[in-house]
Amino acid sequence: MQRCEISGKGITFGNQISHSHRLTGRVWKPNLQPVTVVINGQTLKLKVCTKVLKSIKGASETELMQILKANANTLSPRITKALSK
Repeated sequence: MQRCEISGKGITFGNQISHSHRLTGRVWKPNLQPVTVVINGQTLKLKVCTKVLKSIKGASETELMQILKANANTLSPRITKALSK
């Protein structure tokens, strides 16, 4: 399942409404991009949504740690394991 490893943003479900107002199911997927990030000297390849990518691009390692701590409840297990080391 597609999910941002930092923000936790995932697939959203809803209905597509035609001109005759018939409803059919559809999904909206997050725009995930692969990113290589260094956390505590450990290199990780993550899939993050573009909103998070915009905030971490060009951020120093201390700023990245602040962003990760701000999103502590939605982090993937791989990131929490790298933070604990």
